[in-house]
Amino acid sequence: MSLNAQKSFMLGVKILLAAAVAVAMIPGQAGAQFAGSNLPGPKHTVVQLRDARVGDRVTVTGFIKNEIRRAQYLFQDETGEIRVRIEKEIWRGRKVTTKTRIKLGGRVQSDVRGRFIDAYYFQIID
Repeated sequence: MSLNAQKSFMLGVKILLAAAVAVAMIPGQAGAQFAGSNLPGPKHTVVQLRDARVGDRVTVTGFIKNEIRRAQYLFQDETGEIRVRIEKEIWRGRKVTTKTRIKLGGRVQSDVRGRFIDAYYFQIID
């Protein structure tokens, strides 16, 4: 085999390997993701959060009643009210009113004003 033929053969092998790697990276059945709930943790009511430990992952469903201050809101479900912290990144431009029912996921936190939920996800419920 001549030197040019060997170089041409090696180039062909490299192209074939690159194509094989590219095809292997295309998501298919093996790359499928679970399509269940996006919210971690068990479902809770506000009154149950009194017994939850700081750091527990929780999910509550209810309404935002009003804004307390920047990123701090009063959340209400059928059992009571609790403060929630929802940072700007979590809102993602969605509009929520006091009549919009949401499902909120986060962690129980505590500060000098008491317990609150540090939200890392919320979903608008139709």
